[in-house]
Amino acid sequence: MLFNSLLYLLFLAAVVGGSWALVRWPTPRALLLLLASCTFYMAWSPRYVLLILGAAAFDWAMARVIERTDDSQPVRRRALMLASVAVNLGLLCYYKYVGFFAENFVALVKLCGFDVSLSIARTVLPVGISFFTFQSMAYVVDVWRREIPAERSLWRFWLFATFFPQLVAGPISRAHILLPQLHRNPVLRDDDVGEALFRIGRGLVKKVCIADWLALNLVDRVFSNPGVYSGAEIMVGLYAYTLQIYCDFSGYTDIAIGSARLLGITLPENFNRPYRARTVAEFWRRWHMTLSTWLRHYVFFPLGGSKGSVWLAHRNTLITLTLIGFWHGANWTFVLYGLLHGVAIAVNRTQHRKMPKGWTHDQLPWASNLWRIALTFHFVVLARILFRCPTLQAAGDMVGHLFSNGAGLARIDGGTWAVLALGYAVHFAPPAWLEQLRIRFIALPGYAQGGVLSAAAAGMALVAETDAVPFIYFQF
Repeated sequence: MLFNSLLYLLFLAAVVGGSWALVRWPTPRALLLLLASCTFYMAWSPRYVLLILGAAAFDWAMARVIERTDDSQPVRRRALMLASVAVNLGLLCYYKYVGFFAENFVALVKLCGFDVSLSIARTVLPVGISFFTFQSMAYVVDVWRREIPAERSLWRFWLFATFFPQLVAGPISRAHILLPQLHRNPVLRDDDVGEALFRIGRGLVKKVCIADWLALNLVDRVFSNPGVYSGAEIMVGLYAYTLQIYCDFSGYTDIAIGSARLLGITLPENFNRPYRARTVAEFWRRWHMTLSTWLRHYVFFPLGGSKGSVWLAHRNTLITLTLIGFWHGANWTFVLYGLLHGVAIAVNRTQHRKMPKGWTHDQLPWASNLWRIALTFHFVVLARILFRCPTLQAAGDMVGHLFSNGAGLARIDGGTWAVLALGYAVHFAPPAWLEQLRIRFIALPGYAQGGVLSAAAAGMALVAETDAVPFIYFQF
């Protein structure tokens, strides 16, 4: 059930209507949301809904035991927490990484001169497994740290783990943000409805009118056969993919946040105009923010963060960013993608340490900041080659064609140029302009909001694919 489909919009309308009809009865309302979330996931993977519920039940039980275990037994408490983490990571590795590890083990053994074969049964990747395992695992760690109390209700914890707007591709919601909202009676003001509809509409426009258009008319063609394109056309294709993946993923997030808002739930933001970043570190504070925050809290800080020597800080950064890359997929391209970003952040940090104490980028002249934004943006654009190409060989070929195929732009049509220009213009526009657009939409009466959304829907119908196109991050 894709967010960018009529079926989802009808499903959402039914769930929202039923939810507010039961608003005076919190328990039946929460059970309705749990049933809706399971139904939503079953539309993707019917057999795996039991996997999610079983894994969540295990984490719920472990957290209850951890909470009841006295602090005078730190070894037992830590062992229980690690057991829960191991089960979650085990599930993630089995479904997502076992083939990768097996293939590389066989390659390593053959490199040592031994002839070996290893047959691994191919498993279907449960949709959203990287998201719901991280969310549930973080909950157990937070209970172990005594940062939050353990949830008493199993079915309410199931709702936390399966809440359908953020189940498949985030945002990754930490327990202290989402669980309390599932206990409270929600309040829905007129502004909330307008805000939710604006977010859903904006997300659909990003996905259908920008991301899918660029994929169909340029990106997929360039990456499938780069040899027939000039170096300049490949570079434009990279710009297009960079905009496509942002509009695709942030569009999903907008729809998720808007859907949750209609149910009286506030989800965390996941993007803050990442291509305006002045350093790679700032880029990761603006891109997929809930994943970056998760890894800071549960990997980077436990490793020591930026404390200690410069080299320890660099080590911790490289480990964290490499894990970010590997989280995206079982492929050396993703590993190298994350490592490359880690190296760039380490270089940024080294440069920053040479500056006077208390120095910030805001103290630089605007021209200097503009140069830093351009430099960071083009680093991100070129690194996307690793993110998009299926193999290191394909990535190498893409780089080779980029710098050797000439400079013609004949294969890029006017419509693609227009979508690129509009997409980047909106992204780099002053925040106040976009905020005014949002405020004016929310201030409209309901019938006018409906008219605007109907016009937008008609426009999307003209450019949309016959079938709804899945979101890129569903594969992760």
